[in-house]
Amino acid sequence: MSKSLMNTVDKALALLRFFSAQNAEIGLSELSRLADYDKTTTLRCLNSLQNNGFVEQDPASRKYRLGLAPINLARIREQSFPVQSVIKPHLDQLVADTGETAHATLISGSSLLTTLISEPERALRVFVDPAAQLPVHATATGIVIAAHASEELKKLMLSKNKLMAYTDATPTTRKELEKRFKIARSNGFARSTRTFEDDVTGTASVIFGSAGEPIGAITIAAVATRLDKVLERKIEVGLRNASMEITQSLGGVIPVNTISA
Repeated sequence: MSKSLMNTVDKALALLRFFSAQNAEIGLSELSRLADYDKTTTLRCLNSLQNNGFVEQDPASRKYRLGLAPINLARIREQSFPVQSVIKPHLDQLVADTGETAHATLISGSSLLTTLISEPERALRVFVDPAAQLPVHATATGIVIAAHASEELKKLMLSKNKLMAYTDATPTTRKELEKRFKIARSNGFARSTRTFEDDVTGTASVIFGSAGEPIGAITIAAVATRLDKVLERKIEVGLRNASMEITQSLGGVIPVNTISA
């Protein structure tokens, strides 16, 4: 496959990530703006996706939405590698135990994709947008995954947003990040307070694959102002136990040097 064709495939598939429950239908102009493609390139990609069932166009509004192909592929994926059915009960239990929002993130290439979310039944809670691209350097999820990733994967993940500052507390240098990676490896979890959103503290624990490599993470996103030492400890223990059980259920291997009391 030529490099030019690969670039076209990459661009087409990247368009799918802009669709979400909150943005289920998107017009050509808006999608072109979101992806930072010209309209000709965007339309060419959409035509390819439409021909293969990944998107469809509403005849009346002319807007695009996801087609049936992703649903079928997701069903096949879940049958052969049942990630959602394994992870969801753990997220629900974490929410019941902590009263805070829990979510699971998996690595897709060098991107972090939010795959499952469980929310508490309380008015003041953290909202996690399933379509949002989680920045590696600014989130506990990204920190804990990068802390256990290979140097090559870490470099690819960090190159996506150029260490952009989201708040005054966002780490924006590689030196700062290396300190956080070291702490995450030592503790068995990562915590980031107000680094992505001003009133959110994220705590995350990594999920490992069959070769002991990180494949994702589970995270508690808590309202920072109500996080005390008791809740912090409950979150830490809950996440570590859940991530270990998920890893084992998915056939993963936990590296010895990551196990912490």
